[in-house]
Amino acid sequence: MSEEILKALMQLFALITKQDEGISQQEIDYVNRFLVQQIGVDSSREYLQLYKDTATDELPSEKDSGSEKSASEKPTSKKAPKKKLTSVLDSVRVLKLCRQISKTINQRQKVVVLVRILELVSTEYKLTEQRLGIVQTVADIFRIQKEEYKAIFSFVTSNNGADLNHANHLVSESLFFLRIPSVELYFVRYMASAEAFLNGLVMRTGVIYLFASGGTLRLPAGPPVYYSDIATRFQADLDHEQITLEADHLSYRFPGGVTGLKDVSFSAQQGNLVGIMGSSGAGKTTLMNVLSGNYRPASGHIRINKLDLWDDAGQLNGVSGFVPQDDLLIEELTVFENLWYNAKFCFKQLSNKEIKEKVNDTLSNLGLLEKKDLRVGSVMNKTISGGQRKRLNIALELIREPAILFLDEPTSGLASRDSENVMDLLRELTLKGKLVFVVIHQPSSELFKMFDQVVILDDGGHLVYYGNPVEAAIHFKKADNQVNASVGECPVCGNVNPEQIFNIIEARQVDEYGNYTEQRKVSPATWEELFQKERAREVSVETAQDASPPPTSLQVPGWFRQLINYLKRDVRSKINNRQQLLMTLLVSPLLAFILAYIVRYIVDPNSGTYIFRENENIPIYIFMSLIVALFLGLIVSAEEIFKDRKILKREKFLHLSRSSYLLAKVKVLVLISAIQAITFVLVANSILGIREMTFAYWLALFSTAVCANMIGLLISSAFSSAVTIYIVIPLVMIPMMILSGAMFSFDKLNRNITSIDKVPLIAELMPTKWSYEALMVHQYKDNPFEKNFYDFEKRISYYNFKSAY
Repeated sequence: MSEEILKALMQLFALITKQDEGISQQEIDYVNRFLVQQIGVDSSREYLQLYKDTATDELPSEKDSGSEKSASEKPTSKKAPKKKLTSVLDSVRVLKLCRQISKTINQRQKVVVLVRILELVSTEYKLTEQRLGIVQTVADIFRIQKEEYKAIFSFVTSNNGADLNHANHLVSESLFFLRIPSVELYFVRYMASAEAFLNGLVMRTGVIYLFASGGTLRLPAGPPVYYSDIATRFQADLDHEQITLEADHLSYRFPGGVTGLKDVSFSAQQGNLVGIMGSSGAGKTTLMNVLSGNYRPASGHIRINKLDLWDDAGQLNGVSGFVPQDDLLIEELTVFENLWYNAKFCFKQLSNKEIKEKVNDTLSNLGLLEKKDLRVGSVMNKTISGGQRKRLNIALELIREPAILFLDEPTSGLASRDSENVMDLLRELTLKGKLVFVVIHQPSSELFKMFDQVVILDDGGHLVYYGNPVEAAIHFKKADNQVNASVGECPVCGNVNPEQIFNIIEARQVDEYGNYTEQRKVSPATWEELFQKERAREVSVETAQDASPPPTSLQVPGWFRQLINYLKRDVRSKINNRQQLLMTLLVSPLLAFILAYIVRYIVDPNSGTYIFRENENIPIYIFMSLIVALFLGLIVSAEEIFKDRKILKREKFLHLSRSSYLLAKVKVLVLISAIQAITFVLVANSILGIREMTFAYWLALFSTAVCANMIGLLISSAFSSAVTIYIVIPLVMIPMMILSGAMFSFDKLNRNITSIDKVPLIAELMPTKWSYEALMVHQYKDNPFEKNFYDFEKRISYYNFKSAY
C-alpha cells in the first residue's frame, strides 16, 4: 500500500471515529494493529500519530459550542448518543479522501477497506447515525452493492450467529463466514475462547480475518477447514453440474521402460484449482498428459463422474481441454482469426454472427479486444506480449468452456503481473464450476496460495503430497522437525515459501567434512510412505450419484463443413503472410527466367538470331524444369503438418476429422503448385520459343509438383524437427534425378540394380522418370512442325529397318 493511500486511510479512519464522542483507546489500539499488520511496528508510529492528530483536530466553532469531546475521554455508556450532524468541513474532507482512495485501489481492496472501517467503528459499539452516515457515503463512493453492504454490516456488527441469515453468510458453530460475490472475497470471524489457528497463526476472538485462497483453519477439535471447503459450501446452491475426476493408482512407463508415474491416487471436484508441482523430471507433465488422455496409463484408471476415460471415451467427448506449454496459435492469423476459426470447429449450431459475438465477448473478458486485429506473429517476431499470447492460448479452450481444463506451465516466461492475470483468469473459471489442473514451476507465494489443492511429485513419479497448499508447508516442516513447524505462513507478511518445501524434500546428506553428498536424506519412496501414513485427513470428494458425463457445449460440424473451415483457415493464413506468399508466387517465374535465359543457345557465333531447332539444350531444359517442379513441390509442403503438430494435439480433444484436415492441405498445395507450374511454363517457354505446347508442359510440371506435395506431406508428418525435414529433402530428390533417365543411361548403371535390357524396378517408381519420358516424347512427335511428318517418318524408319535386316 502506497504512502499516499495509507495517509488518506488514516485521515478517513480519524474523520469517522472523531464523530459524536470522539475516539477511544480501543479504536486507537485497532488502528495500531492494522498499521502493524500492513507496514510493521517501526513504520506504524508516524501514521498512528497522523490518525490521532486528525481525530483530535477541532474546528473553532466546535470549540465554542463544546460539541467535541477530547480523544482521551472514554464513553460512560455503550448507548448511542444523541444525533449530531457531521460538520461541513468533515463531510467535504471525507468525500475528497474517498475519491482519492477510490481512484487508486481496486474493487477488492475497497471491500477490505470498508470492512475495516465498519470493524473500527464497532469496536465499542458506537454505531451512531452520524458515523454510519459517513460509512454509507464511503460505500456509495466505493460502489459497493446494496445487498453486499447489508451482508458486510450485519457480519461485522453482529456477535450472534442466528442474526447472520443473509445468502452471503455461513455459520459453522463458532466460525462466521462472509462471502462477497462481486469480487469473490471471503472473511472469517472466530467467536469461541478456545485457541484456533488461521494458517498456523493464532486467531483473536471476534476479530475479522481475510480468508484467502489456500487458507486453512484449525479448530481445537475436528478436522481442518480449508478455503476450498468454504468456497464449495457457498457455491453449493449455484447451478453447477457435478464434476469429479478420480485418479486411481495410476502408473506410467515410458517406451524405454523408465517409470514416469508410480501408484498415484487422488480426486478433485468442480470448483477446484489444482496445482501439479515437483522438481524437474518428477513427472508433472507426464501426470498432466495421463490425466488428459494424451498418454494411456500402464496401470490404474482415470474416472470422470465414474466414467472411465479410456473405456467410456465416446461419452466423454469434448469434456476436457488441454493447453500445452508451447504456443497453439497460427502465427499468420490475427488474434480474432485464431479464435474465430477455432470457434467454427466447436459450434456448428451457431451462425457466423453469433460466433462473432461469442469471440468478441471472450476477447473482451480476457482484455484482448483492442488487440483483435493484430497478427499474432512468432515468439521471436511477436506483435502481442507474452502474457497476451498465454491468454489467447487459454481462450482457444475457454471459448467452448470445457468442464475440465488442463494447462501445462501457463505462467512460464511471464512477468509476475502477467502470471497473476493468468491465474486470476483460471480462478474465475473455477468459480463457474469448472475443474482446472495447472502444472506450475516455482510459483510465488501469491500464486501458490491461489490453489485449492496441490499435487507434489518427487523423482520417479512418487506422490508425496496432495492437499491444501498452506498445509503442505506445515506437513514437510513437521517431517523435518523444524522450529515453529505448525506455522504455515509468515506471521508478518502472510507469505508461504514453496521453495522451502522442495528444499526439505531434496535435502542432501553431509559427509564428515561438512560437504553435501549426492545421497538424499529422505528418498522419494519414504516421502510417499510418510504422506500416506501421516496426512491429516483423507481427501474426501462428493462423487457423482450416477455415471453421467459432465455437460459440454461442443458441437463439432460435419466432415464437409470441417473441410471448408480448414480450407478457409489455410488460405487465410497464407494470404496474411505476405512475405512468404510473395516469394511463393515469384520463385517459379524467377527460376524459369534464369534457366531459360542460360540455356537459350545460338549456334552461329556471328548471328544474334535465336533458332529453336538448333538449340541442343532443350532436353536439359525439360529435365531441369521437372527438377524445379519437384523441388518447389517439396519445399511448399515439407512443413505443412510439422508446423501444425501442436495445434493438432489440441484439436485432438475436439475429435475433428483428420481426413478433412489432410484434404484441405492437399487442395491448397495443389492450387499453389498449379500456379507455380503455369507461371514457370509461360515465362520459360516464351524465352525458348516453345509454342503451342503450354498445356503439355504445364501438365508434366504440375503432376510432378503434386507428387512432390504428397511426398512432402509424408515427410512433414514423419519427422519432428525442421532441420531433419530439410536434410531428408535432398535424400528424396537426388535418387529421382539419377533414376529419371536424363542424367545416366539405365544400361550403364550398377549391375546390382539394373540390366542391359530392362529399366530398373526402382526407376519405375520415380515420378521424374515418367514425366521426363512423357514430355520428351511429346516434344519430339507432337510439336507444331513434327506432328505433320511423324507418321511418315515412322513408316520410313520401319521400312529402312526391314530392308537392312
